[in-house]
Parts: sequence; C-alpha cells; structure tokens
Amino acid sequence: MDECRTKLLELLDRSGARLFALLTRLTLREDVAEELMQELFLKLSHAPQQATIDCWYAYARRVAINLAFDWRRRHRRRQTVPLEGVSEPISGTRGPVGDLLQAEESEQVLAAIGRLQGASRELFVMRYLQQDSYEDIATQLGKTPHQVRALCFRAMKEVREILGCNRGPRSEKGVLRVEHE
Repeated sequence: MDECRTKLLELLDRSGARLFALLTRLTLREDVAEELMQELFLKLSHAPQQATIDCWYAYARRVAINLAFDWRRRHRRRQTVPLEGVSEPISGTRGPVGDLLQAEESEQVLAAIGRLQGASRELFVMRYLQQDSYEDIATQLGKTPHQVRALCFRAMKEVREILGCNRGPRSEKGVLRVEHE
C-alpha cells in the first residue's frame, strides 16, 4: 500500500465522522452527505498534488466544503409546502410551521454562505458551522487568533449583506443617521 493511500485511510479513521457531519450540515441531507463522502475520497485519492499536501484534513475539509456548495448549486430548487393543512400547536413547541420556517432560514443562510469566496467561506464554515475556536482555526491556517477574528467578522458581515440584514436607518458604524432641519 503506498504512502498516499495510507494517509487517506488514516484521515478517514481520524476525521471521517467530522467530515461527514460537515457535509450533512452543509447539505442538510444525510443521504447526500454519504454520496459526497465517497466523491470526496475519490477526489482525494486522485489529487494531482498529493505529495505536496501538508495537512490532509485541511485539504479534505476545503474539498468537502466545495463539493457541498457545488451540490447545493446544482440542486437549487424551491420546495413549496401548502400551509392549509398545517396547524400551529397551542403548546410552546415549534411544530410543523416552525420546522418549515427554520428549514427555510437554514437554506437561505447556506445559500448566502455559498456565495462567499474561497477563504471567507472556509472560515465561516469552520467558525460558525463546525464551531472551531479562533485559536484552533489560527493554528490550522497559520494566522493569529486576532487575524482570524477579523476575517470571521468580515465573513459574517458579508453573509449579513447577502441576506439583507444590514439594511436600515443605521450607517456603516452603527450610528443612527440624524437629519437636521
């Protein structure tokens, strides 16, 4: 067994569950995550620059994120659910309507993350979906925790702009605009 194959098997043993969880979060479907895991390891086993890969997990994570967002772009379709038969429960539980709204919000956020470019997308996924600490991300990317915080802030700001959350009467720095008469 060659060295690359050994590294891939070690990666699967150490990080397979984490990569699968990441793919499931990004696609919102376990069946798709299973297919993408297979595609991920095929891509990794045929990667042209295998000898130059220093951190197989970081490389695999980046490929997994790209695979998931490519899948989301290919399968972008709106599923409509008629609300006539859905009733909101009287108790404090979320119920079918709440589940539907949460699923729709998740789709919108994931679509916005998909519009981020390269490092911003990866940072956003690492920090907010995988919930890695700033220190862990900094170690993985060779940056300081302070740099990672700033990059994550920018990525979050960009997602909010894509979602239209930054619109309103406030200026860029959060100060209310006051018009003088």
